[in-house]
Parts: sequence; C-alpha cells; structure tokens
Amino acid sequence: MLGLALSICLFPTALRAENIEVKTTPWALGAEIGTAGYGPTVIFTFSKHFTATGGYTWLHYSYDAHSTDARYSGKLELSNMQGLVNWHPTGGSFHFSAGAFISRNKVTISGKPTNGATIDVGGTPYDPSQVGTIAGEVKLAQNLEPYVGFGWAKPPLKGGIGFFADIGILFTSAAKTTLVATGPIASNPTFQTNLHQEEKDINHDLKPLRYYPIIQTGLLYRF
Repeated sequence: MLGLALSICLFPTALRAENIEVKTTPWALGAEIGTAGYGPTVIFTFSKHFTATGGYTWLHYSYDAHSTDARYSGKLELSNMQGLVNWHPTGGSFHFSAGAFISRNKVTISGKPTNGATIDVGGTPYDPSQVGTIAGEVKLAQNLEPYVGFGWAKPPLKGGIGFFADIGILFTSAAKTTLVATGPIASNPTFQTNLHQEEKDINHDLKPLRYYPIIQTGLLYRF
C-alpha cells in the first residue's frame, strides 16, 4: 500500500518532468535526400516514445537514351509531401513509422525513330516516316499513398545536431501511361490499337513500382 501511495503521489511529478523535457526540445528541423527526392523536413516531439514528421521532397532530372530503333529524351519529376507518426519503442534512436505521402511523380518522354530502322509499336513494326515522333507521360504516383517503414534518428528528448535514416515502402497506385504520335499514321485505328497496347506493356513493366522503395537520409537539428 505504501508503494502504491508513493506511486500515486510521484506520478504527476514524473509526468510534469517529462513534459518539461519535451517542451525544451519539441521541434527539430532537417534536410533529407533519397529515392523520394530532396528537401526540408520537420519533426515534432510528443514524448520520448512518439514523434511526428512532416516534409516535402522533390527532384527534376533530365536524361537521354538510345535504343536500336529510336532516340529518347525524358524527364523524371518527383513531388512528395509526407506526414508520418514515429514510434520509438525504447525512447531511443530506432523507430517505426507509418503515414502517407501526397505524391505527384511522373516521367515525360519523347522518342524519335532512328533513320533507316523500323520502330516497334505494340508488337508491330512501322516505318519511321509513318510514325514521326512518339511522346508520352507515365504517371507513377498521383494520389494519397500509404507508407510504412523504420529508421534511426536522434533520440526524441536529446537536442543538437544528429543524423537520421529511414527505410520503407510506399504503396502507390498503378502506373498510367499515355502515348501520342505525330506522324501521318497517328490517327489510323489499327495504329491506335497498337499504341494502346504499347501503353499497357509499359504499365505492366512498371508493376513492381507499386511497392516503391523509400530510402532517405539526412541531418537534423533538435532545438
């Protein structure tokens, strides 16, 4: 009974002490880079076991590629706003995370057939002069996408500069590809059928990206 009475008396004091600790370092600001892009992040500390992360990452990357039948130029555009809750089971650096990303990730591409070579569209070969240029857009993620993962960061109640890393999976919607051609055969119904088949083939090849790996790392400063 004496132990119970002491516990009841001391609990409010302990709670106030923890709140004081949390209030001295409730915010952390940082910068991260990884497979979701790069950008700022902010962390709010609720207690030694729970924090919340918000941030925005982006990336624009242009590239050129060549195949046996065409030359391509493309651009990757990543835009991800994240909101996560982090559970630190021991109150230390290791944590589990769950939340969601608002994603606007896509690839735009333009391809021009190589002179003297046929180009395959939906399994059918075509003369380059008929097809002209093929341009398109692949939407990789365009919705509110759930996320689960784990990572390491500076313990919630410790101030100063620290390193952090997160690893997880973003469960994205299916890729959506849209292709258009500029050549004289562009409006031909059979060609359009083959072009739609090409879109389906690309979407099928991108199925593994429905489980998009998130690997982010960076530095933070906890006040």
